[in-house]
Amino acid sequence: MDKWLTHPTALKIISVLLGVLLFAVVHIDPETTPQATVSSVDTQALEAVTIEPVGLDEEKYVLTAMEPTVVRIVVEGPISNLRKNSPADYVVQVDLTGVKPGLQELPLSLKLPRGIQEVELSPRKVTVQIEEIVNKTFEAQVITEGEPAEGYVAGTPAILSENGNTVQVTLPRDDMNKVGLVAVTMDVEGAEKSIENKKAKVVVYDTEGQEIPNAKVEPSTLHVETKVTRPFKLVPVQVRYSGSLSDDLSLVSVTPELDMVTVYAEQQLLDEITVYDGVVLDLSKVKQSGMIKVKTTPVDGIEAVNPGEIELAVIVEGTTTKTLANLPIKVIGADSGNTVELTSPASGTIDLVIGGAESVLKDVTAEDVAVIAKVDGLAPGVHTIPLELELPPYVQLVLEGGQSLSATVEITGGSVMSEGDEQQEDIEAGGATPTPPGESNEGGGNGGSEDGVPDVGAGNGSGNSTADGSLNEAKLAEDVRGGVATAA
Repeated sequence: MDKWLTHPTALKIISVLLGVLLFAVVHIDPETTPQATVSSVDTQALEAVTIEPVGLDEEKYVLTAMEPTVVRIVVEGPISNLRKNSPADYVVQVDLTGVKPGLQELPLSLKLPRGIQEVELSPRKVTVQIEEIVNKTFEAQVITEGEPAEGYVAGTPAILSENGNTVQVTLPRDDMNKVGLVAVTMDVEGAEKSIENKKAKVVVYDTEGQEIPNAKVEPSTLHVETKVTRPFKLVPVQVRYSGSLSDDLSLVSVTPELDMVTVYAEQQLLDEITVYDGVVLDLSKVKQSGMIKVKTTPVDGIEAVNPGEIELAVIVEGTTTKTLANLPIKVIGADSGNTVELTSPASGTIDLVIGGAESVLKDVTAEDVAVIAKVDGLAPGVHTIPLELELPPYVQLVLEGGQSLSATVEITGGSVMSEGDEQQEDIEAGGATPTPPGESNEGGGNGGSEDGVPDVGAGNGSGNSTADGSLNEAKLAEDVRGGVATAA
């Protein structure tokens, strides 16, 4: 050892080492001395990782509740691994495979990235509520919201979809028991025309009127429409005529296929409409019995009619005639206190020839015809006045050999009648009981229009009768030939 220390080379080496140590002691700052080596492993906490349910048979069941829905995870691993993984790489699952309906507690499983280890999972179990899914068919309804423009009304909404208003609703069984209504909504606020083919979402409501948001509906939308129109009313049909039949034909009956039609008009006018007479049959086009389509034309302020046309069942036969003898002439309308005497014809009766179909005429008797002489407003004196006739439907007057349908009356002023005496206003020739003014003769009816063919009410075949068979006095005053005939 002494030899080694005294060796020149060894002394040089030792001197160099001592010099280096002395330099280090003098020049290196202890404050900057490197710290101890940092560990390469660390821990990380994730506070709210969402629990993912898996394995549930979603065609049969639904997860309606889970508590809790998030968990806390603490993991450990290399710092580099911890830094490169995001929270989405940490998967917490609850396996619902084969789980039956009900409330139950199940364990959680944790899937971690490579190189990461679990330190803590809290909680380790979760409580789930599983319910059975059921399907049920409902008929959807349409709910209208708002009001149409002033003067318009909204009709009954309709569903236009291929399967009508039928939809299938899928819900958990408990929720299905709460369903109160399945409907689509249509907004008609301010509308002035019909809303057509609108696509609307089907919504399921509970019994308290609240939407059930988790309901699945098939189909999810429906096509709907709502008519927005003027006010409307259902009224009976009355047929009018134009033209005339050929001389060898007469009407037996004209029957509309529909007794009633819908008319649209302003409400004030609609309140006054009691019958629709816009159906006009052109008799010149009738050559034989059969069905004839006629348009329902808007008349007298009516804006529209539904349907736009109807069919008439028209029956015609060959024309024949019949003579009614000794028909009494009724004088009506005499002023109070006046006496009226029928001077011509002196007998107070008249013979008439009527024409029409044989099947119609065979049942017509003298009691079905009224011959009327109106003296309303005539002053005392001698007057020749036209006679008016009340004839059954589809019966016409036939004038032969220059026959004049008129009568001569003499009106004289009478004495003032004592109180309580019955005032004589109407006189029937020959001393018969007078007929009060405006009273129609029993069994009579004009059944005619201005061109000599009767108007037809809603299925009853009489222009002087309404749909219920009551007498239409306004029409009596208008009709001339075929029901009430007037001649000079």
